[in-house]
Amino acid sequence: MRLGSGLFLLTLVCCSSPRKTGVEEQGTWEPLPTGAGPGAGLQVATVFDGQDVLLWGGLGGCTVNGVCGDGARFDLTARTWTPLSSQGAPAARTLHTAVWTGQRMLVWGGVGCGERPQTPCGDGAAYSPSTDSWSALSAQGAPSPRGWHAAAWTGRWMLVWGGEEPQQARVLGDGARYDVEAGTWTPMSAVGAPGARRYHSTVWTGQALMVWGGSGGATKDVALRDGAAYFPDSDTWRPLSSEGAPQGRWAHTAVWTGTRMIVWGGLGCGGDGQDPPRYCEGGAVYDPLQDVWLPLSGKDAPSPRTGHSAVWTGTRMIVWGGASSKCGSGGACSDGAAYDPTTDTWTPLGTQGAPSARAGHAGVWTGDSLFIWGGMGSGGSEVALSDGALWVP
Repeated sequence: MRLGSGLFLLTLVCCSSPRKTGVEEQGTWEPLPTGAGPGAGLQVATVFDGQDVLLWGGLGGCTVNGVCGDGARFDLTARTWTPLSSQGAPAARTLHTAVWTGQRMLVWGGVGCGERPQTPCGDGAAYSPSTDSWSALSAQGAPSPRGWHAAAWTGRWMLVWGGEEPQQARVLGDGARYDVEAGTWTPMSAVGAPGARRYHSTVWTGQALMVWGGSGGATKDVALRDGAAYFPDSDTWRPLSSEGAPQGRWAHTAVWTGTRMIVWGGLGCGGDGQDPPRYCEGGAVYDPLQDVWLPLSGKDAPSPRTGHSAVWTGTRMIVWGGASSKCGSGGACSDGAAYDPTTDTWTPLGTQGAPSARAGHAGVWTGDSLFIWGGMGSGGSEVALSDGALWVP
């Protein structure tokens, strides 16, 4: 279903119980303190600044539209929450993006900036943790208002690409570069760019923004199986090979290992037009130097799902939570696994002390732990969760 705020959810039907394996589980869980976190629990924009986890905006019943315009930071050393200043902060919204520049969190776009829940946002702001203050981003030359887009930090620019204009039910295939020092936007070239899409994945490789998959429809999702790499220094695109690529999908995840992109999970996979859409089995690894795709092992992997979190630790991809038809009577998952690309093997994560089952939560790697916050639990309830945990290997 599509909520008024623009969140995409599924009505889930359980058909089997979670898989059991003989592989030893890894890691331990520590619950986060509650009561002082952000107001939102769904679609919260999240970054790690090297010391604190910063969360802002999202869904949580903060306004009539359900969108929130507040945030909080979690100090990993002290295990404490501190509210972010609201002075100068952007208007409440969801389906926005946030990137960390090394000094500031840049928030841009989203949905909910008006009396109507579907009103898209075309503005943003920068938050400085050192001064607990916000400053508006320039609007001149910015991309058109949108949600469901992707953003990445290159070390110089924030790249914004794709998404949807919900009032016109139109997917977008354009974007722009924001130069933080100059405070200016520059359109990204359209020559060789992928087709318009939302729910796509992106990773920053250090040289290029790789875009892959997504949905090419706004009123009816259409799974895409293509992508391209954007090089901001030359403002050029290069298509990614489709040979050996995973099945077309949307609402999947992707991580960058330092040399390769790993795509996993999502919806679609040959099931365009189905209600509910099909969950995607497995994923693949893309090597940009060779322009080739390699399959991932499915042995001991998590069940097919969407709405999960996926992070790169420096050696492994960690997948946790999400929504799946194989995750119990409510459809939300409380399990996960670690994927080692050097051995092409999965190891289940420990479940003792893990957060309750959820999808659409925030998940970020802090350097030594996986931070999980919020999400939506089992049973189809539209109430956002306001708790979380840290998983330590």
